[in-house]
Amino acid sequence: MMNRILPDMFSIKTAWRDARTQLYSLLLYCGGIVAGVAALVAILSFRSDVLLTVDDQARELLGADIEISVNEPYNSDLIALIDSIGGEQARSISFSSMVLYRGTQTQGGGETRLSQIRAIDGGFPFYGEIKTEPGEAARQYQSDRSALVDRPVMNQLGLQVGDSIRIGSEWLRISGIILEVPGESAAFSLIGPRVIVPRDVVEGTNLLDRGSRVQYITWIRFDETSAAWAGDHGLLLDEAGIEAIASRIRETSADRRIGVATVASRKAEFAQIVDLMTRFLGMVGFIALMLGALGVASAVYVYIKRKSAVVATLRCLGASSRQTVHIFGLQVAGLGLAGAVIGSLFGLLVQRFLPVLFADFLPFELIQQVSVPALLLGFLTGVAVSFALALLPLLSINNIPPLLTIRAMDFSPLAHVQKRVKIAVGAGIIVLLTLILALLLDSVAAAAIFIAALIASILILLATSTLLIRLARALRLTSFPYVWRQGIANMFRPNNQTAVLVTTLGMGMLLIGAMYLSQEMILQRIDLQTGDHQPNLVFYDIQSDQHAQVREIAEQGGARVLESVPIVSMRLAQLKGRSIRELREDTARVTSTWALTREYRVTYREVLNDAESIREGEWIGRSEAIGSGAIVPVSLDYRLADDLGVGLDDMLTFDIQGVQVETRVASIRDVDFQRPQPNFFLLFPAGVLEPAPQFFAMTLRVPDSESTARIQQEVVRALPNVSAIDVGLVLESVQKFLDKVAMAVQFMALFSILTGLIVLASAIAISRFQRIRESVLLRTIGASRRQITGIQFVEYLWLGTLACLAGLLLALVAGWLLAWFFFDLVFVPNVPALLLASLIVIGLTLAVGFLNFRGVLRSKPLEVLRAEG
Repeated sequence: MMNRILPDMFSIKTAWRDARTQLYSLLLYCGGIVAGVAALVAILSFRSDVLLTVDDQARELLGADIEISVNEPYNSDLIALIDSIGGEQARSISFSSMVLYRGTQTQGGGETRLSQIRAIDGGFPFYGEIKTEPGEAARQYQSDRSALVDRPVMNQLGLQVGDSIRIGSEWLRISGIILEVPGESAAFSLIGPRVIVPRDVVEGTNLLDRGSRVQYITWIRFDETSAAWAGDHGLLLDEAGIEAIASRIRETSADRRIGVATVASRKAEFAQIVDLMTRFLGMVGFIALMLGALGVASAVYVYIKRKSAVVATLRCLGASSRQTVHIFGLQVAGLGLAGAVIGSLFGLLVQRFLPVLFADFLPFELIQQVSVPALLLGFLTGVAVSFALALLPLLSINNIPPLLTIRAMDFSPLAHVQKRVKIAVGAGIIVLLTLILALLLDSVAAAAIFIAALIASILILLATSTLLIRLARALRLTSFPYVWRQGIANMFRPNNQTAVLVTTLGMGMLLIGAMYLSQEMILQRIDLQTGDHQPNLVFYDIQSDQHAQVREIAEQGGARVLESVPIVSMRLAQLKGRSIRELREDTARVTSTWALTREYRVTYREVLNDAESIREGEWIGRSEAIGSGAIVPVSLDYRLADDLGVGLDDMLTFDIQGVQVETRVASIRDVDFQRPQPNFFLLFPAGVLEPAPQFFAMTLRVPDSESTARIQQEVVRALPNVSAIDVGLVLESVQKFLDKVAMAVQFMALFSILTGLIVLASAIAISRFQRIRESVLLRTIGASRRQITGIQFVEYLWLGTLACLAGLLLALVAGWLLAWFFFDLVFVPNVPALLLASLIVIGLTLAVGFLNFRGVLRSKPLEVLRAEG
């Protein structure tokens, strides 16, 4: 049995002798899988590096042994428990607020930005460090009562160390520039610049008044007192013991939303994020590998067809069909091995570059090393996929008859392979691809769905390519110059692999085009929500006695007040007659924890706004249900209703600063939260909440950016507790974030383009002799070098054009489907940008084509005559 599988020495020697004469061409054939293997190895190695770094720096990412965070001041039980645990502790108050930045280069009295304030006391971080410039600023800002400010806003506003900021009514000197914060990437700055100050700066201000969204954090580093406390409770300060402490902390606030993070949980969070990111990018790399293997299979088919006469001669000389299959099987296996080795080495180079690409998303400096499992998986995947897809052309060797040695005919070996063999090989390839992808995605179901979608995409792209090629062939070009007619005709020469080339290049264009169109539609969706009739400036945390003053400043600044929304804070006390503590302790419940424990921001009004529509029930705009035993009809967003597990007429009890209010679900709404205006999960009718403690949000339409900046500055100077959202700046931040994400994805999509270009180079190499013969014949009948060059130019130009057209057609279809079904937009693609991308791909196609065509024109007619015998 083994003798039938393993090649004999004759097959090995013959395979080497035959390959040695055309080594360059064979290496080009295997180039198709280089890009795919490189992408897989790079992504898998990058994933390994991130997980290694997270494992090595887990404590530095958290900055402590345990982190406790709540959205309201700690209750007495939680304070007592934290104090009893002991250890070294640090505390923080985090919230968003307007900050006035004043420096030597800022305009007028300074510029305002909605910023992320971190007011810290104690020695946080206990592990790692806040990196600043100068370095000592992170150690001295608490004793100096100074501020550390994020680098992006410092650069944007031209600020320097020594300039000043105002938070509330407090002026602080900027003593350092924030470079890195433990556990946070540079992308955090896109939400708003980070500002770190001593905790006592904000505790005495009105920035923490009712309506402010504040997060209270305590960090603990365990010491001997913590170990003693744990021992008294039968615990060790190992991973299991720390998790038990975290559970005990959560139990002290069962009716409140409390977050407890440990080193183990932070590691798990990062691992999950890394898995999601690398799985997606790995799939893009897998597509490049598939396309490359498809190119190899096509090249092998053409190669075998060209070698049909050699196979027939070997058969006449006594070689068995098994030996001939072994000869060319060894060459194909060598191609796969060479491609996998080169791709793996190239992947290691790309691995070094990926940290630069993802620098803004990583909260640490990567520890890089060679990952043997990643190398092995990428290498074996490349070998297996390339050989599997080349299996059918290899098996077709059995169908080459010895008769070809004496009869010249156009024989297609693959056409004579039995149908059941084709089905069996095809099924085996699909199973192999699914198993390989299941290893990458850690899910057989996800792998099967992706493989099915990928095969469907390739088939659709192949069909589109074939249709475009046929349309091009059907063109009546009699009025065109000879160079154009011959160049287009060259695309349809036998063994030209035009359909495969158009498919591989087109897939790259499809990925890049679809990603670009998705990004455009996200921005278009946001832009639609910020039209002339929508607010472009929102003030919130306005106290009742400040409402008139904010309106006056806004109107004097030329703004139009669109809406002034009262907001009341409350918590859920009972759900369908059961207390929140009882529900949280019920392990069989299906209700979401966040919906039970969150603080609800609620408004009241008589009519629905244009972002709301009723799904079920009836909206009741006014209620006189006030007093003991009264039941108020309320409206819930359908997402909140799903998370709470409630429907029409279910009962909810809310606690408004100690006052219990009974409510009934009278209607369920669909709320468009993407609009830049205050929208609410829970809506009360007018006539009930007016006497309750409340604050306001105000939406404005401001004519220009200068007026926006001026109004913000005046409000912040007069009322430091009031915060603002500049929708224009938000849109700019979203644009920057999407640009960074798109750059990463498009970088991976370039591997598909690279694969197509390599397949193009191999196709030119495999038809090199045919091109030389055509060139010599054309020169013999009087064609000039310029004409021959022009013919090749037209061929590559049309090849790149058809590929881009095929990819863009499918990208536009995908974009239209996304616009219609997902974004709910009228699809208007950015044609100039897509044309620019197409021109780049066409230019690359021309460059690669001419790079491989250089030696053809230098060939002498004698070479052809000798080859013809």
